[in-house]
Amino acid sequence: MSNSLKPLVNDKKLYDAFTEHIENTIRLTQRSLEQAHTLVDVHRLQGSIHTLRRLLKLREEVNGPS
Repeated sequence: MSNSLKPLVNDKKLYDAFTEHIENTIRLTQRSLEQAHTLVDVHRLQGSIHTLRRLLKLREEVNGPS
């Protein structure tokens, strides 16, 4: 799987656009979290943010330790 992701994570322009999109999505999700009314929504949104933050580490995961 990681070999198929190498073109994404090693293309600076493409990866920068990817991370910018993820960071924007995190900001929007955090706003939703601030307005959540139920514990179920809070947990769901926290899980989404956790997953998005893991995607921000995709390059390290695909390329392995430096």
